[in-house]
Amino acid sequence: MNRNIEEKVKEIIVSRMKDQSKIDSLDYHTPLLTLGIDSILALSILVEIEEAYDIEIDDSDLNMDRIRDIASFADLVRGYLKDE
Repeated sequence: MNRNIEEKVKEIIVSRMKDQSKIDSLDYHTPLLTLGIDSILALSILVEIEEAYDIEIDDSDLNMDRIRDIASFADLVRGYLKDE
């Protein structure tokens, strides 16, 4: 299941993005801040990820240290799945 979470997070982010050149260069370690994601878009991505995995991510985990790229975002999701 390891890479599946990364793929799902990437799929959700890509589904919300408009800039094809940024989509084409996106990998698991691309800094999310470089994608031009505004706070409203970030919130919709977060909600979709929470719904996909039936989790609720605590506000204290919503910082760029914890979700700097797809890989770290997937690690965060994985941590919530282990807690269940």
